[in-house]
Amino acid sequence: MTSATDKKGGISLAEIRDLCARHWNPIGIPMANMETSSELEFRPLPENEYDTYLHHIVRLVGDGASPKQVADYVDRVEKDYIQVTSPLGSKEDFVSAIFKLVNRSPAQ
Repeated sequence: MTSATDKKGGISLAEIRDLCARHWNPIGIPMANMETSSELEFRPLPENEYDTYLHHIVRLVGDGASPKQVADYVDRVEKDYIQVTSPLGSKEDFVSAIFKLVNRSPAQ
């Protein structure tokens, strides 16, 4: 299994967890009781909450999937596994953030 610091396709599990916490939290994990790191503007998700899905997204991106393919997978996760629809626009924001991170320059 990939560790939180391993990267495939330019994105790590830790990075994608952060993006998930910022943009896509379909089951609405209550974040009010979690501490916010002073350097973060959001509360990170508990580890492993969405990791099965996030590992697959890291693999998809690493294998050269398009944003549409990743968005289709996220949509399928919501419909078939979680059975909850995320707030309007959050899936799109999540996928967009993933590809912005993947397309960053190596110096960033």
